[in-house]
Amino acid sequence: MKRILYFSESRFPLAGLAGAIHTGRLPAWKAPSGSELWSLPFLNLKKSSEGEVISLGEDGQGDKIYALSVKGDREMIYRLVNSFLIMFKLPADELHLVDSCARDNVFLLAGENLCRSDLFAPLGRLLVHTGVKKIYGHLSQLVSDQKAGKGKLA
Repeated sequence: MKRILYFSESRFPLAGLAGAIHTGRLPAWKAPSGSELWSLPFLNLKKSSEGEVISLGEDGQGDKIYALSVKGDREMIYRLVNSFLIMFKLPADELHLVDSCARDNVFLLAGENLCRSDLFAPLGRLLVHTGVKKIYGHLSQLVSDQKAGKGKLA
């Protein structure tokens, strides 16, 4: 059993989307419908989950999948994980880091901000869904490569 941590340098939980694809919560090769997307528990955009490790469950091989979105300091993720491994005396190969290389797009940023307002939330959800569709192919390919053992670990 491995532990796989998807991470991204984004405010929007793009790493969480990659992890949800990995565990099968989201479809692999077609963008999710609005109801599939908004059923994910970590997509409560009224509060930020940036900087929180999200547990997404297990994949078909029993690997545990996690996600982390941190805007700004990419190197902090590596320092955090290395400190965690040392603190708990875990072997370095216990946790596999996967950089989603995904960035927020204008639709995600605008939609996330609008979702915080009850009045503009419907428009915000539409923009977020559009933003997810724009990046979904990249996330699906990343997950497919990881599952096939071809993906690059960070």
